[in-house]
Amino acid sequence: MFGRDRAKNQMRRNIAKATAGQPAGTQGSRAETSVVGGTAADKSYEAASHAEAPLNEFMVRLLAQELPVLDSTSRSIVNQELRDYDGPTITCVAELPETIREVMDL
Repeated sequence: MFGRDRAKNQMRRNIAKATAGQPAGTQGSRAETSVVGGTAADKSYEAASHAEAPLNEFMVRLLAQELPVLDSTSRSIVNQELRDYDGPTITCVAELPETIREVMDL
């Protein structure tokens, strides 16, 4: 019993040393958003570069963050609008089709 408590205490001390006294996991919550995902316009992400949509990488990441918030009917409308879109690559929210901006309340 005592050996087990000693091992737990040693583990806690090691974690405290490694994180400068901060609880385990707090460094991740302070990480720059663009490092862990995010939508920084100056960053490039592998998955966004392979999307088959009339959107640039920034807009792919932006919509990928917003689509899960929508209900399934609204997501279907947005997906259909993007499939039917015939125009230049969309690089900002203002260039999105009107229907998409209405559904997403943009």
